[in-house]
Amino acid sequence: MTANVLRDVHPEQGVRAEVGEIAAIEALRGVAVLWVILFHYWVLRVDAFPKDPWNAFIASVPPLRAIVSNGYLGVELFFLITGFLLTLPWFRHALQGRPAPSARGFYVRRIRRIVPAYYVQLFFLIVVFVPLYYGSNYWMRNLGYLAYNIPAHLSFLHYTTPLSSASMNVNGALWTLTLEAQYYVILPLLAPLFVRAPWRTLVALLVIATAWRWFSLHDMNAFVAWQKSLAYKDVPESAIRHLVETQLPAFLGHFALGVMLGRAWLLSKGGWSPATTAAWVVAACGGLTMVYLVHSSLPGFFGGSTWATAPIAFALAMHVAITVAPRIGQALAIAPLRFLGRISYSAYLYHLPFLFNWNLYGPADWGWMSFATYATMVLAVSYLSYRFVEIPFMKPARKEPWPTNAAPGASGAPSTSPTTTASGDAPSTTIASSSNS
Repeated sequence: MTANVLRDVHPEQGVRAEVGEIAAIEALRGVAVLWVILFHYWVLRVDAFPKDPWNAFIASVPPLRAIVSNGYLGVELFFLITGFLLTLPWFRHALQGRPAPSARGFYVRRIRRIVPAYYVQLFFLIVVFVPLYYGSNYWMRNLGYLAYNIPAHLSFLHYTTPLSSASMNVNGALWTLTLEAQYYVILPLLAPLFVRAPWRTLVALLVIATAWRWFSLHDMNAFVAWQKSLAYKDVPESAIRHLVETQLPAFLGHFALGVMLGRAWLLSKGGWSPATTAAWVVAACGGLTMVYLVHSSLPGFFGGSTWATAPIAFALAMHVAITVAPRIGQALAIAPLRFLGRISYSAYLYHLPFLFNWNLYGPADWGWMSFATYATMVLAVSYLSYRFVEIPFMKPARKEPWPTNAAPGASGAPSTSPTTTASGDAPSTTIASSSNS
């Protein structure tokens, strides 16, 4: 029964089958997950381990410190990648005059892509990582907390209330998976809107995102009070409002920008003039410089609109690297980054639990070896998860010939890595999220 329910009867409608692999996207996943990992290593060790030479080096180089300390923005890059990829089959079918992709097939592929690795990680989180961090009898002392968190996490609803939003304070990065799952649910409804009226849909979702962020900070008093009543203990209203502010509606603009980037790539015929290419490159460099300044020397410069700077700048950079000047993307797609991109989903799932326990049990005087050992453990476990959990479930139920008419710019080999997203602490300290395709 279950096998039939999860059988993908239209594997040819998946993103990889439709467009092949886009090497630059794979590399950008690697950049995003590396940025997030470095950010968490910095945040969780800079005060507790002042002699850590890695963090001391980062602190001694102001530009590097500004980049690493804002690594939660890597999640926003993940959102753009998700938007870019997952709507491509709808656009491609429309261009070819074919019926829209199967919504059921899409849901099956999403379940097979993200659920197995997530559930395996969840098992280790509850059975191994949390007891290691809090003590072997922690769950016996908090049975009610466990009873609430298990179904909340199994159903991807953990980031809907403060009682489960921080994932037992050992893997707060999982909050983004709630947003990913919610976006997957509504994507088959949004995709036809993008096909019929792409620009109007983009504007509508940007308006929704902007309005949600404003109301979450300045209104929604009844909803905020209700959320506060669900907290395990007294939680500041600012933390509750941050939880509300970072729900899915606030990031619909990110996904929408990614969708439009994918559409532009699919429709591009190349042949950009040198002047046009240069203008796009300048715009992208200007956008990235703006993000750097806003998050270093000019905080609050754009006031309540600061949140929009990163997705806009990243969108410009992605458009240049993938569509306008693909040689830039090809230069970025070096083997180490593409490897990180392939295992990025599992690396995102495991890096925080390992870090919390490494900080607790790892030698405090290992110097440069501390980060090297931690990173090696994360990469090793992530590869094992990718190889033995992710890959088997990504294989279609029946073999299909590789399409000979894949979209221009795609390579001949399928992409098998996820795009996740994430940052990671309790709602009061985390901004951001992820995806997989």
